[in-house]
Amino acid sequence: MRTITLAAADGGAALLTLGIALYAAIILICVGLCVHGLAHHRRQLVMGSAAAVVTLSVAGVVVAVLSSSG
Repeated sequence: MRTITLAAADGGAALLTLGIALYAAIILICVGLCVHGLAHHRRQLVMGSAAAVVTLSVAGVVVAVLSSSG
């Protein structure tokens, strides 16, 4: 009987996947806060969470471009 390895990966790939999932979760939480603030007419909460979403999105694009070029 032979042992067949279907997939082999180092810990770096798992950490990268976990990091991307956490990053997406933070963006979704900020979007949820923005929607909640809109529903309850809380302007500061809306502006703060919208700024966080924009900042995280731009940072994600910058990191993706830098990682693909290097």
